Amino acid sequence: MKKQIVLLGLSCWIALAPAVPAANITWISDQILDAASQLPDQGYINLLTAAGHTVTRALAATPSAVALNSANLVILGRSGASASFDTAAETLVWNTQVTVPLISTNSYFSRSTRLGWYTGGPTQPDQVLNPLTFTAGAVSDYIKGSSTGASVTEAVIFPDASADIRGTSLITDVPVAGSTTIATTAAGLATATYIASWPSGTTLGGTTSSGQVLAGYRLQFLTGNRESATAPNNNIGAAGYENLTAEGEQMFLRAVTLALNNGVVPVPEAGTASLALMAGTLLLTRRRSRV
Repeated sequence: MKKQIVLLGLSCWIALAPAVPAANITWISDQILDAASQLPDQGYINLLTAAGHTVTRALAATPSAVALNSANLVILGRSGASASFDTAAETLVWNTQVTVPLISTNSYFSRSTRLGWYTGGPTQPDQVLNPLTFTAGAVSDYIKGSSTGASVTEAVIFPDASADIRGTSLITDVPVAGSTTIATTAAGLATATYIASWPSGTTLGGTTSSGQVLAGYRLQFLTGNRESATAPNNNIGAAGYENLTAEGEQMFLRAVTLALNNGVVPVPEAGTASLALMAGTLLLTRRRSRV
């Protein structure tokens, strides 16, 4: 009887495991090769592809709302030049014309003087190791997963160990009203917003994008190193290397799943095969109990 109970519990666990949807993702960067003739942010593409997603690259400088909305999710990578987000005409596309969910990994895009997800500042310290403190709530619990509340999610990863890397660019400004802070990290004496979300319909602030209204769900998950301050690595071709630990990678993938679900924590779904397994186990248990 004990074996049947264990088998039943296992089949229920399999049947109710959260489904991870395979999605079409558009990854935005300027695609400038590094010194080794590699795209610095390729690690993120590999991570997403290994998780079952299909990833297409696109340039930040020439956005097409029609093309972007044909994807299930848009991600703004760290290997992108800020100049593509300097005017209201440029930010209007990302804020008000992209209706699918969008993730920004770059605080230089989301700050008050560009996309306007924040007010004041901008104040953006660079930091290599970022232990996270998660806020209370189902969304934070989902992204955190089985990790601890103060998990170090980043590591120092750069092809040239002698290069002057500046870590991930944080942001200590105040998010606009309506946002939800999911995780923060200490930036000296200040607190930086590391993971946060903004629902569709949020009115933006700052300068360039003031008054624009978000047309879709937005999520910030800061990751990817800032380029060096000294030559020859002081360009976008030296920014955006995948610098997450294994634990951080799983958080990022869960953040992607959350964004695909427009900020709603995914509900476990029962697949057909899993339901058949559970039904068979129940039937077997019932028959054994009659003997």
